Amino acid sequence: LAASRAKDEFLATLSHELRTPLNPILLVASDAAGNLNLPGAVRADFEMVRKSVELEARLIDDLLDLTRVTRGKIILERRILDVHGVLKDAIANVQEEVKQKEIILTLKFGAMSHAVYADGVRLQQVFWNLLKNAVKFTPSRGHITVETEVPDDCHIFVKITDTGIGMNEQELSRIFNAFSQGDHASGSAHRFGGLGLGLVISQKLIELHSGCVRAHSEGRDKGAVFTVELPLAFASEINVNGATPSQPTETTFVSRAKCGRILLVEDHEPTRTSLARLLMRRSYEVVTAASLAEARLLADQQEFNLLISDIGLPDGSGYELMAELGKKLSIRGIALTGYGMEEDLARSQDAGFAAHLTKPIRIQSLETALNAASALEG
Repeated sequence: LAASRAKDEFLATLSHELRTPLNPILLVASDAAGNLNLPGAVRADFEMVRKSVELEARLIDDLLDLTRVTRGKIILERRILDVHGVLKDAIANVQEEVKQKEIILTLKFGAMSHAVYADGVRLQQVFWNLLKNAVKFTPSRGHITVETEVPDDCHIFVKITDTGIGMNEQELSRIFNAFSQGDHASGSAHRFGGLGLGLVISQKLIELHSGCVRAHSEGRDKGAVFTVELPLAFASEINVNGATPSQPTETTFVSRAKCGRILLVEDHEPTRTSLARLLMRRSYEVVTAASLAEARLLADQQEFNLLISDIGLPDGSGYELMAELGKKLSIRGIALTGYGMEEDLARSQDAGFAAHLTKPIRIQSLETALNAASALEG
């Protein structure tokens, strides 16, 4: 038990230390990539930086997700979803790589029933992992087919077939083992990169949805087929309270005036500086602090409507600050931190934070949190 706890604490600390220096990079890159005042070539360069940072963050997330799923700490937020809609969203995330490799991507959505009761974020994560693998291991001008079918009245199958490097029997036998990679990765050169965690995490997530995922290949250079099997939602589940398969919705940004003045508490100077500049560019009034003591002093001297705070501060924690200011000033708060385990999110909620954002974040994610915080006041 002690060893298990020590491992969890190590992974949480490692995650924090790896995420923190990535945060200002992603904030600036995500802002610039969407800035239409910049030349297209410059925006493209920032978009490349953004994607690279998010890939690095995804590798960190994989390490944490592996711990979560193996210890049963994943909490699914289920609702009625359209599998075809989730697939399209996942496909959009690999579309640029598909285009660069001139891969022919074919969609065959043959399932007449395609509503499931699932966690949309986790289901998209699974499909993205499988599609990412298919694109990675398929040569230029190869083929990838994504198809759905309903073999009976209770299940939907999602098949992702590629014409890539394929797998031999030994590779197939360990494909869903943690940190396992194919023979292509043996030796000193890992041609395709990665940690070998995406598939085992995908398998565990699908099992949590009472489904299964299978892999098949005829051998080396003969491609691969991954099949995800999920239970269909019952008609009673789909129709209850008029619920229908969810569709993406647009977010309308609430007036910045509702957020008033922001107290930004962050001891990592590059993050503090870049975030303050980005917020002020969006017409927010921002006052910064680098410690708990500075934040308390500022809160005594000035009025603030919103607190954005890191959790790990040199002289205390953001939890303490949120609890104090929330009680004293009825201030709303957003936690911005490198700690992203379930217990961290629970502690943020208990302390009174309205949102918990795990570094590194896009500026757009923070805007969404600010929107939600403004709506609470309205």
